[in-house]
Amino acid sequence: MQENQNTEEVKEPVIGNFKPKRKFLNFVSAVNGARIRFIRDIAFLKGEKLSGILEGAIFKVTICEEGTIKFEEQEGTNLSDESMVKRLIDEIDEKDTTGYAQKFIVSGLEFADIDGKLCYLEVENQKPIDKLKSIFDEEEEQTNELSERGFSILDALFSSESDEVESDEIILSEKDAEIFVDALVNPAEPNEKLKEAAESYMEKQFRKMNEEKVMELEDRIEETQKEIIRYKSDVKMAQKKMDEKSESLKVLESRLESMKPGDDPNGYVFYVSEEIKDMEGLNETETKVAAKIADIMKLKIDVLTEMLTGGYYKIKIAKKDDITNQEFELEKEVYQKIASLDVEGKLSVVDGEFQYRGKMTWHQVVGKMIRMGFEQEPEFDKLCQSNSYDSHEENKSTEMNLGNGIVAKSDEGFVDMGMIITKFQRLC
Repeated sequence: MQENQNTEEVKEPVIGNFKPKRKFLNFVSAVNGARIRFIRDIAFLKGEKLSGILEGAIFKVTICEEGTIKFEEQEGTNLSDESMVKRLIDEIDEKDTTGYAQKFIVSGLEFADIDGKLCYLEVENQKPIDKLKSIFDEEEEQTNELSERGFSILDALFSSESDEVESDEIILSEKDAEIFVDALVNPAEPNEKLKEAAESYMEKQFRKMNEEKVMELEDRIEETQKEIIRYKSDVKMAQKKMDEKSESLKVLESRLESMKPGDDPNGYVFYVSEEIKDMEGLNETETKVAAKIADIMKLKIDVLTEMLTGGYYKIKIAKKDDITNQEFELEKEVYQKIASLDVEGKLSVVDGEFQYRGKMTWHQVVGKMIRMGFEQEPEFDKLCQSNSYDSHEENKSTEMNLGNGIVAKSDEGFVDMGMIITKFQRLC
């Protein structure tokens, strides 16, 4: 005869990796207009509801056995670590409670269940005064002496679970505990000692809160310092990548120019001035000041000097069919073309004229404008007072020094060859 053996599966308790100070019971929500409550043990919480630096993060909170929980940041972000999670749980633990669906829930903190529906965290809400009252075993025990059971409850209330582990809880002295219990037994009798004990206890509570806040601020300062260091490293890496991409861009643009003709004329003419310097150079005193500024701003001295002494080009445009009119409305597409002149440079509009500051030379600026469909027009250059169209008469002199004391004279005048050479170099 075969015996049937009934085996009962024993489920292992699920223990979380965090244990709040007060017990997290359930996630609860109620149906409007009906006395129905939905209870869950898993919910999700947006990071920004706890801290601004956690925006975008989602945390999964699972209520486990023996008063423990799991608090896990979901995939897609990595903004928290174990120490930060502990602080977040402490912040939730310290929030006030409020009534909801005949339950005590954490006030002002909204969770979402696996279906995305709103729910709240139900927590244990037994006041210390209630635990003190439980010292008395029924009404028959009406003595001012504390029993062993009473002291054990007080130990659970105000001291650590183990003598070897240092607790953050305020430890109530035996003397103060006796005063509190005596006040419960004889509530009608005036008790100055109770007032003093209560004030002492509150003072300890405030001191503890202050110490915890100091620790929290120190942790946040340390975390912020780490973030700043990380951001500085990111800036250096980004600068390196930007330099690499800039070189790559030049190569790509050069290859494109060799394979593709420029854009068709867009109906606009343009003029690019010679480079205009904000300042020609730095004297000895200015160089020393610039060196100090560069050191403070963590810049290379040559970079700062270039920023201070670098020049700019004026770019003027006009419609080809009316080059004298400067009151025209510039089309958006044309403006965007000019704005894309140099992605690394700076283009601004001052008094109706474009100003370009960057690494491109006069020839490169002119070349790019032509490739974008803008045309050169000698008459417009003259209107813009281009040096290329200065009268040669202005550059003539009736005398020319030939050296060795010899001076040549001519009523018709001599052409300034230095000016011609300068213009020729600019045009080349």
